[in-house]
Amino acid sequence: MAQQVRRRNQKTIAYSTGNKVSEDLSRGMVYRELHLRLSGALTATTANNVYANILRGDEWAVVKKIEIIANGTQTIKSLSGATLRWLNFFWYGRTPRVSILLGAGGANPTFASTLILPFWMPRSVRPIDTALDSRQLSDLKIEVTWGSHTDIAAAATGFTTAPTLRVDSIESFNIEGPFAMWRLWEIEKTVTATNSQFQVQLPVGGMYRGFYMNTTDAAVEQGDILNNFKWKSGTTVFADVNDEVLKDVNHLRHGLDHRHSGTAYPDNYIGYNNDYEGNYNYDHVNDGMLTEAVDTAGFSEHELELDVTVGGGTTKIIIVPSQLIPVRNA
Repeated sequence: MAQQVRRRNQKTIAYSTGNKVSEDLSRGMVYRELHLRLSGALTATTANNVYANILRGDEWAVVKKIEIIANGTQTIKSLSGATLRWLNFFWYGRTPRVSILLGAGGANPTFASTLILPFWMPRSVRPIDTALDSRQLSDLKIEVTWGSHTDIAAAATGFTTAPTLRVDSIESFNIEGPFAMWRLWEIEKTVTATNSQFQVQLPVGGMYRGFYMNTTDAAVEQGDILNNFKWKSGTTVFADVNDEVLKDVNHLRHGLDHRHSGTAYPDNYIGYNNDYEGNYNYDHVNDGMLTEAVDTAGFSEHELELDVTVGGGTTKIIIVPSQLIPVRNA
């Protein structure tokens, strides 16, 4: 029988200020992706609901972390809402829907937008090779760590309508593996001084397709922190790329929905604390063949070496490795 596809609602995750909420996901099919719809209404006066007050991540800043955990302990995905929104931009070449009432001057703005959390890998020849097979799992959960209204806008006083996160899924059956596991997680580093060789140690053993990076100065995304990206193991250099080349080539290769003003790439999002210039995506697999990912099995060294400039405030860089755990022959 041919492969069959099903789409269904899984859960609606209720808001709990500053807390982690865990919900079981159904098992028995092969997950392609989850669709996450965040909605609610912020309590803010007309005077306080301005673009300058909307913080990095816009409404998705209230979602501090989204985790997919299998068998009780195996974390497959671990991302903030703000990070997932930028990843959707790079994966799908389109700006996710923005909530136009945020920052627009009216009181108590509503917000609603949807992001995709994929298990099968975008921009690959055979995305299904990394789908999540839940049929053999003993447990599968989604865990959401909520922030508060002040994560969206510092001047907000609460929520007129508490946020919720609706979780829908696309799954399939009548399909056999093996399936590699695609892991995403955040590495956060603080840059305390300008350094042309800022090193970030990486785990070994898996295969790496690339890296997403976000740079901030005083919690505002900035494009003058990362100057060069280098990925290496010992004396073997896999990539050595200037930051501006990295941004420009992404647009040419992937047709990203973004314009250039002549001097910079303007922001796609609502709050002034968001800026494309502070976001980078390095993809090592140009033609979608996952066999080109770097296999680190047997490596003794594995690191990023970044040329960075410290900002005037607390300077941070978030790195999200795109790691594949293949099914290896015994």
